[in-house]
Amino acid sequence: MEIMNQNIIDGIQEMVFVMRVSADANQFFYLLINKKAREQLGMSNELIGCELREVLAKDKVATVVKQYQETAISKKPSTYEDTYYNINSYRVSETTLTPIIEEGKVTMIVAVTRDITAIKKAEQQTFISNKRLQLSRKRYKSLFDENTDAIAYMNGKGRLIKMNKACRQLISLVSQSERNYNVFDLIRPEDREDVLTTLQQTLSGKPTVINTSLCNGDHYQISLQVKFIPMIMEQEVQGVYAIFKDMTTERFAKKALLASEERFRLIAEHSSDLIQLLNQQGELVYVSPSHHKVLGYDLDNLTRITLFDLVIPEFRQPLIECLHVALEHRCLQKYEAKFQDIKHNVRWFELQLEPVFTEDGSFKHTIVVARDIEERKSYEEELRRLAYHDPLTGLANRRLFNARLEQVITMYERKKNPFGVIMLDLDNFKGINDQNGHEAGDLVIVELGKRLKHSVREMDTVARLGGDEFIILLPELQHKSHLLNVVNRIEQAIQMPWSIKNKQTTVSVSIGVVMPETPTRRLQDIVIKADQALYEAKRTGKNKAIFYSV
Repeated sequence: MEIMNQNIIDGIQEMVFVMRVSADANQFFYLLINKKAREQLGMSNELIGCELREVLAKDKVATVVKQYQETAISKKPSTYEDTYYNINSYRVSETTLTPIIEEGKVTMIVAVTRDITAIKKAEQQTFISNKRLQLSRKRYKSLFDENTDAIAYMNGKGRLIKMNKACRQLISLVSQSERNYNVFDLIRPEDREDVLTTLQQTLSGKPTVINTSLCNGDHYQISLQVKFIPMIMEQEVQGVYAIFKDMTTERFAKKALLASEERFRLIAEHSSDLIQLLNQQGELVYVSPSHHKVLGYDLDNLTRITLFDLVIPEFRQPLIECLHVALEHRCLQKYEAKFQDIKHNVRWFELQLEPVFTEDGSFKHTIVVARDIEERKSYEEELRRLAYHDPLTGLANRRLFNARLEQVITMYERKKNPFGVIMLDLDNFKGINDQNGHEAGDLVIVELGKRLKHSVREMDTVARLGGDEFIILLPELQHKSHLLNVVNRIEQAIQMPWSIKNKQTTVSVSIGVVMPETPTRRLQDIVIKADQALYEAKRTGKNKAIFYSV
């Protein structure tokens, strides 16, 4: 029976194979291979007449031949998924086998293979995103909902999509309405243009800060400092976190100081912020009672030291320079520093330093208001960490790995410091998930990450690229043998017993190893070469390491 000629199947954009089926439905011989298959797999027409087992990689023979046999026996079309390597990368395919029946017997099978790598990556990304959401729920609740600072997540147009308790309480001072707010609804009309400019800077990827005010129904002004933090994923700004700080205490403190020392002291002594008055040398001439409660210091002793004695050494000189600028330019200055309490514990504080002058221009005091921002700093650090780390294992993610590899490549070009890259993934990870469930699969991924970390140096980077795929950067290697020693340690770590959910599990990995030997290499070249070495390890039997030089 004439199925189709070579020209016709060469015009089909999927990979197509026409296979002759033996009388016993046990052997399958290549009759036609289309152009797409030859290009993608590097095959040639010399394979025409060869039996399927002679062409397939050893690790694929049993699975693929079984699919063909079942199609030939059932006489019904079937579909299966597989992986292959083309000239550029590791790919995922979906193959549909369609039997051709003559006189009641299957004489040929037409195999049409399409690339579904993009679909699989999207599915994997969806799974990772869902897992990330589950893992971060408790952390998010403590960092976002329970944060004492007013925090909101908003889109690029300023609409507040999600607010924490403190933010809702702040907005309740402005309006009792439950409607969805835009950040521009909350601020004074005269400040909106400045806030818009600040927000646009944030959308370009830069954290920004602006001072503004809210007005409630009684026309009482609430002074705010708004910090916009871009939420960056996949190198794009997806939204903005806004942290609102009530600065009304500071504003009243300054006005009270100008109006009356007595009023100032009344406000200061009932504030939880640290309020200080400094002379021109930075000495503390007044400290609020909150210093004893927050830092544990005796107030009498504090008046005999300077502000700079309260901060840890690394912040002292910058703080001196900040105060100097405030005095020289007669303007408010802000600075973030770590204070040390009586028990030598350290906490982050944000300081506002503003010099106060009399009507004739003489210096009177510098007023300092220090607010505890330890919780906010932890929150910001967690946001940064999530942007550069894998949520399941806590290891570096692809973004952080690429950044560090770029740095290592730069040093290699300048100083010729040898380095290595190891790429690996689990053998038959799908079987672990199928037999034990995805939760057990996650536990295997986490345990593998720990074993890899323990197998390398502190200076090395272990990253999870996604799924069961990991990559390791080893800078400043002295010799190729050192790289091989690391591979040996990894293999020994993997061979140790695995117990997941009280069940003994067998785990093995395939490893691709690369060590550049030429002066200039591009990041992408190195990663692709490591991926090719990994594929070769899998193609030739798995549970082994393949070393490539570039």
